[in-house]
Amino acid sequence: MDFSLTKEQQRLKNEIIKFSREHLNKMECMDNFSFDMWNNISQLGIHGIMIPEEYGGMNESYTTAAVAIEALGYGCKNNGFVFAVNNHIWVGQNIINMFGSNVLKDKYIPDMVAGKRIGAIAITEADAGSDAFGMSTSVVETDDCYIMNGNKMFISNGNIANIFVVFGRIVVNKTIQIAAFVVEKEFAGVTCSKEFEKMGLDSCPMCEVSFCDVKIPKENLLGNIGNGKLIMMTALELERCYEFACHVGAMQRVMEKCIKYAKERKQFNMPISKFQAVTHKIADMRVKIEMSRLLLYKIAWLKDNKKSAFLETSIFKLYVSESYISVCKDAMQIFGAYGYMKEYELEREMRDALACCVYSGTNDMQRNTIYDLSSTLWN
Repeated sequence: MDFSLTKEQQRLKNEIIKFSREHLNKMECMDNFSFDMWNNISQLGIHGIMIPEEYGGMNESYTTAAVAIEALGYGCKNNGFVFAVNNHIWVGQNIINMFGSNVLKDKYIPDMVAGKRIGAIAITEADAGSDAFGMSTSVVETDDCYIMNGNKMFISNGNIANIFVVFGRIVVNKTIQIAAFVVEKEFAGVTCSKEFEKMGLDSCPMCEVSFCDVKIPKENLLGNIGNGKLIMMTALELERCYEFACHVGAMQRVMEKCIKYAKERKQFNMPISKFQAVTHKIADMRVKIEMSRLLLYKIAWLKDNKKSAFLETSIFKLYVSESYISVCKDAMQIFGAYGYMKEYELEREMRDALACCVYSGTNDMQRNTIYDLSSTLWN
């Protein structure tokens, strides 16, 4: 396994970092989703990082995508906006590209790559979070369409999305199956609640999405009836890799900020970088970043070689989320009272980081998955 970047990957990484710093760090956009920034990043072309060229994409590898998303997380300080972008790419657009028919891909993918339509995924319900397959959203097949009824909760991008990948229960031969559908916000019966107020990630809107007798065209079924579990697991595998790849870049950004501050800040007539209590925290940050990056590229290598990475993405999600929170906590400690002030932006980093131990499956659920998959290796 070669860990060196190609010239093309290094060039893409540099381009994304430069673009992000110049166009995606407007302070007035930290608390709300910015369509201006969305239009900017759409022009960069990153939405189509793994989409075939025939649909306007870049047709890059999983490894190159990992490089790109890590760079985005490093260059863009607006963690909520990066979260919105990743939701659009990995669990909206890419799921349609992977499981949709040619008709569906022709209908939706070019506009999603161009940023004209925004994607989201709708799995979670008020009473079905970690127990995703316990969902109550129901789907009934008729002669000419499917009819969906139900409510999805805590849907990231919900207020701005035009296209939803929605999961529901459908009875086939007296057996309950899980199926996935592409649902447009414009379909009659689709409604979104007021945007939820959250602790962090403010620039990624979240809401409840309701479906009341929504008629879904037959062609908007993803895969086949009964493929829903496979599609959901695929979406979670992608999500747990690439929505956390950006956190590797964010940790790098926070660490560099701490190094700079430690060299400038003086106490007892010397820079605080002379104190082991400070430098050991930074050393621990570097260890966490390095281990996270190695696992990220292992997962990308597995996917490029058409291998499963479900166990590895659970390990990655667990390790990166806890590392990211730890890095932000130590950064605030290094900055002292200044770190608690909004001016230094670390309190926002901390608030944004805390959510990552919950979304994409709580860390407790990741430990269950890691144990279950690991224990079978000994059978």
